[in-house]
Amino acid sequence: MPEAPKWVLPAAAGAGAFAAVALPEAQAGLGLVLVAVVLGGAALPAVLRRVTPWTVAFGATAYWLVAMAAVRDADWLVAILLPAGAGLGALAVSGAGKGWMGVIRGGLSVLLALGPVPWFLAGPMKRLTARRRVLPTLAALGITAVLLLVFGVLFASADAVFATYVERLTAAPAWVEQVPVRIFLFGVFGVLPAAVVLVALRPVVDPAGPATRFEVSRSVWLVPLTAVNLLFAAFVAVQITALFGGDALVLETAGLTYAEYARQGFFQLVVVSVFVLGIVAVAAGLLKVGRRERWVLAALLGVLCGLTMVVLASALHRMNLYTDAYGLSRLRLSVQATVWWLGALFALVLVAGAIRLAGRGIGWLPRTIVLVTGLSLGAFALANPDLQVARTQVEIRGVTNLDSDYLGDLGAEAVPALDRLPEPQRSCVLRDVVRANGLAEPDPWNGWNLARAQARALLAERPLLPQTSCPARRL
Repeated sequence: MPEAPKWVLPAAAGAGAFAAVALPEAQAGLGLVLVAVVLGGAALPAVLRRVTPWTVAFGATAYWLVAMAAVRDADWLVAILLPAGAGLGALAVSGAGKGWMGVIRGGLSVLLALGPVPWFLAGPMKRLTARRRVLPTLAALGITAVLLLVFGVLFASADAVFATYVERLTAAPAWVEQVPVRIFLFGVFGVLPAAVVLVALRPVVDPAGPATRFEVSRSVWLVPLTAVNLLFAAFVAVQITALFGGDALVLETAGLTYAEYARQGFFQLVVVSVFVLGIVAVAAGLLKVGRRERWVLAALLGVLCGLTMVVLASALHRMNLYTDAYGLSRLRLSVQATVWWLGALFALVLVAGAIRLAGRGIGWLPRTIVLVTGLSLGAFALANPDLQVARTQVEIRGVTNLDSDYLGDLGAEAVPALDRLPEPQRSCVLRDVVRANGLAEPDPWNGWNLARAQARALLAERPLLPQTSCPARRL
């Protein structure tokens, strides 16, 4: 256990106090971002010991994801970005392990450090209480509180006028109801900086992954991989024929409309690509092969990855055809982004395979995959999913087929697109958005959010009509 610096106790207390002030009574917004900045600043002197290009990249990406809480209003999106940002921040603090075991350990390092925090802070607490001025002060405050309580109760029971004044003075203001929440936040966010400092002060030890490789007969992996590649090649050939053959070919052979065909197998194709990543990981990481066989295995895995990227392109094309007909939804947009992310992972795997065949190490691959994932989440947030969903629904579905219930659950960032609807549909849908996102009242300083601020400004320029009933449709 490293020795705790003298400054860790006041820094932790300051961070906890700020969180207790900045977080309650507000939606996710500016207060949450400022708390993240204060947490990082409280632990910065210890974190500076671990600065490398990797830790800077992870730290910057982590703050990017957390900062989106003050930009985007969609709860489902913020709920994804905040844990991802916390995990990347923990990786930055821990030194960003090289292998997969190190990356996993690094992402969980701050959580795992919460247990030893009491022992870590025992030294500063002991030094603080050892000072002669602390204990007498605490004793004086305790005695004073007891005496005031006893004599105050007696005087109040003895005189009705005095009791009235006491009642007025001791009447609980509104903020008292938040005291338990604020105490809880003070404790949680006071412990977190201490855990971050503890992780930063510990020596970096990358856990070793499984080093055992299995030597098996060549046919055990050669025959299955060859067969799978042939199956993938046949499927890709059919996909090229169907997707470029158009609606007439699909109707003639499958008996489906083009939109139904596009939707039918999308999720299965995404699952196939995930399975392929598992096959590549097992074959490349666990099989022990000779130098000549290594080239054969690498060729088979490379062809499989290349064919899988074509399958992903087919899946993406299917979804684009479907959204062209029915518009985007949160799920459709999310799975489209997932396909692009999987394509990036396969590209990284192909590059890593080529580098490994050249005799160079690929210890950078796990960290790069995690970093690319974080950057992909940030780009997805910048794309403004709820606004894109609202825009395509308004443009493609139109007023006649509008699903008011679904659009009314979108975040405040969808307001500019929904504002283009004709009345009374505009007021009906936006009234639900206002109710769902708390747009009727301004945010406090700690709940300020760009999307909500822009939505309120737009609604102030064009107020909603009086309450109107609208038909609701389902997707």
